[in-house]
Amino acid sequence: MVQPSRNEPAARRDRGAGEETGQRDLGWLAPVGLFALTLLAYANSLGLGLAGDSQFLLTQDPRLQSLTAHNLWLVFSKSYWWPITADLIYRPITTASLLLNHAIAGAAGGAFWYHLVNLLLHALNVWLVWKLAIRLLSRPAAWCAAALWAVHPIATEAVDNVVGRADLLAAMAVLAGLLIYGRATAQSGWRRWLALFAVAAAGAFSKENAVALIGLMLLSDLAFGVPGGIRTRQRLAAYLAALGSVVTLLVARFVVFAPLPWPPAFYMDNVLRDLPRWERLFSVQKIVGMDLCLLVWPVRLVSDRSFDAIRPATWTDVGAWISLWALLALLVLALAMRWRHPLVFWLVGFLGLALLPTSNVVLRIASVMAERFLYLPSVAFAMAVAGLAWRYLSPRQAWATLGALLLLYTGRTWARNADWRDNLTLGLADVETAPRSARLHDLLAKAWFDQNSSANLDRAIAEQETAWKLVRALPPEESSELIPARLGIYYAERAKLAPESERQAWREKSAAVLIEARKISLAAEQAFDNAQLEHDRPPRPRQAFVLLYLYLADDYLSLGRFAEALDALRYARILAPRFPPLYEAMAVAYRGLGDAPGEAVARAGQALAEGRAPDPARSCAAEAELAQALRDNRTPDATFELDILARCGSPR
Repeated sequence: MVQPSRNEPAARRDRGAGEETGQRDLGWLAPVGLFALTLLAYANSLGLGLAGDSQFLLTQDPRLQSLTAHNLWLVFSKSYWWPITADLIYRPITTASLLLNHAIAGAAGGAFWYHLVNLLLHALNVWLVWKLAIRLLSRPAAWCAAALWAVHPIATEAVDNVVGRADLLAAMAVLAGLLIYGRATAQSGWRRWLALFAVAAAGAFSKENAVALIGLMLLSDLAFGVPGGIRTRQRLAAYLAALGSVVTLLVARFVVFAPLPWPPAFYMDNVLRDLPRWERLFSVQKIVGMDLCLLVWPVRLVSDRSFDAIRPATWTDVGAWISLWALLALLVLALAMRWRHPLVFWLVGFLGLALLPTSNVVLRIASVMAERFLYLPSVAFAMAVAGLAWRYLSPRQAWATLGALLLLYTGRTWARNADWRDNLTLGLADVETAPRSARLHDLLAKAWFDQNSSANLDRAIAEQETAWKLVRALPPEESSELIPARLGIYYAERAKLAPESERQAWREKSAAVLIEARKISLAAEQAFDNAQLEHDRPPRPRQAFVLLYLYLADDYLSLGRFAEALDALRYARILAPRFPPLYEAMAVAYRGLGDAPGEAVARAGQALAEGRAPDPARSCAAEAELAQALRDNRTPDATFELDILARCGSPR
């Protein structure tokens, strides 16, 4: 591999090492060829729909439905998953780009425009990788490195999953920041450092792992020397510019998250979260080894690696020890090549620093492993493969070897793109690769149910039963209420379609699993409350899956257990006080108990929830009973009852 000398003039380094050997500049053919190759590999992504988190975020986030000043303010003043308290994630640049995407294309534009923007962003990143590689490799090797990275299948999650745009934007900022810093000279002024700050801040506000830019700048200085011979004052200004973006992000996060609820951590998303330090680090290095295997052999790709697809490493785990020795050997190689071949040192360091923010070493994040985390680190892998080929093979052999690899990568990327068409195709493909992922079975079950709730009900039940079997042994505080809740819902739907003689059995199965879901839900609510106390946050409104309680109540009503149904519905009213079906079911429960005044109150509440005026005769007839209920605190949420009292002319 050819690398710039530590004492080489900046202007000469900017031309690229390939020009030193007299190799002809490919001119416009090089970037055009890279763009064509990128388009070839991802052309079928333009026909994809929405899958994974994209489907939820783009359709349920109220900020993304129209471009208004208020929505823009919400984008920059609220968390990434707002209004849900899901994680301490703040990515306003990414969210704003999705909002602008929707505004330009409109709702009628469908998913095509989101995928088109993602593809163009990836193509721009390919160009940036090429420009960076020119500074480190010969021009043919640089082109091959960018081409390999363009079509590497590991990038499919970042490109095909619309919300992978966060990784695209963060990588763009890091690559552009390195190019800006690398082209600094002794004459560079404040405009260059302002540009560096702007690029670094844009990356940090797109995704948090863009803060790796500072470490990569330092790595470049250690490997190749200070760019352009710039003086200490200018070097300090460059680092302050990059560091300023991190400080700005930290201040913004503090301002945004200070008034918001503190989200609890979810064990199922990251099984390493509660491990002792050394056990966690031992597991982390095993996962890094798995990442390297995916870069070399990107065949078994999967969109979810949560419980139980990834298991913590034990001290008797042979694979973990193999990974440890392989990583130590890589580290020793990098240090040994520190002076003789600084590019090797730089490539290994780039891989490690780009992985560090998402590795769970410094901070424990929401996920334990994901292919999108490898989008930026894979730049080093592509450069290493291309550089080794052009160093140890003849030009003809290098072109042939890398050409064959490009063909294989392109074919795998094309095939993987098709898996991201929707949740059904994604689930069908990925449960084969990760059969122990409870979330994937849950995803597939929901996709079958959403496609056709009647025709696909048995398939949905089978997948959901598998998901529940995988998590059933977990303590309630570590499990997910959605998995048993959805299984109970599917059982209840099966009861509606079953013969009369079988309905009670299905209802009993549904109620039994929904009771388990309620235990998990209550444990999650307690964990949420504990998180607020630990971080000195005020008590917050409860958050839970309201359909769990509605279906549980429906099962109880079908089984004639009216008091239990009413108890479930009253709790559900705390979660969603303006959800009309709750009041309709409450009216049925009151009627089953022979409580006419209670039924009248429930009907009045239903009318108010639907935006209608309640019948004064029916609601006021229950005024005395209602006042007593309020005094006895029988109604945990009295919003509608107080409205009824006001309409009846009673004092509040």
